[in-house]
Amino acid sequence: MSAKRKDIVLFAVIVSVALITFVAIPVVYLSKSKPPGGLSKGQESSWLYGKSDARWTITEYADLECPYCRTYTPQLMQWIDGQTDVNLVWHHFPLQMHGAATLKEARLVQCAGKLGGGKAFWNAIDQVLKHTRGDGQGLVTSIALSGIDAVVLDRCATLDADVALHVDQQLQLAQQAGVTATPTIKITDTQTRHSVRLEGPVDEVSILSAMDRLAFESK
Repeated sequence: MSAKRKDIVLFAVIVSVALITFVAIPVVYLSKSKPPGGLSKGQESSWLYGKSDARWTITEYADLECPYCRTYTPQLMQWIDGQTDVNLVWHHFPLQMHGAATLKEARLVQCAGKLGGGKAFWNAIDQVLKHTRGDGQGLVTSIALSGIDAVVLDRCATLDADVALHVDQQLQLAQQAGVTATPTIKITDTQTRHSVRLEGPVDEVSILSAMDRLAFESK
């Protein structure tokens, strides 16, 4: 086979692999979307993880007792730390199978944000994921957040009706959107409001491929 012929064959193989990778993204839907739902006024930007002016927003539908979320969320946050144009929004999706523990933890992190802002919110998520036994068994030990009294935090998680309503509303929004598993992510192009939803612990290659697809469709 001539060198020219080999180059043509090699190029064809590369293109084929790229197309297979692109098409194989586990896309659930592609549509225009509203800004991330379930956040109170003023919280949508302050509770973003990453740059507020990023083009791409990843919404993670997650359960704090989910063993897959426990592994995936820190990896996703670490990946976003290395990106210049991607941020993250957490969307509570406490699964019924994980009982009271997941609801209590969702309210805990929500209260952390209410009492201490975005930094406390994400710190609480990190601590809960590190200290939960998972699968509905709850926390091994109480979480400790700088500047927030543990008793006040626990009282908020137990008694604050607005926090409980917020978590319930996010659960309902996720169900209405057709989310059925955790983790699930939604990637939104903030320039066009087009989005794609991917199920499972999606790797960075699939995330970037989905972004490329959304960017291509915006042209």
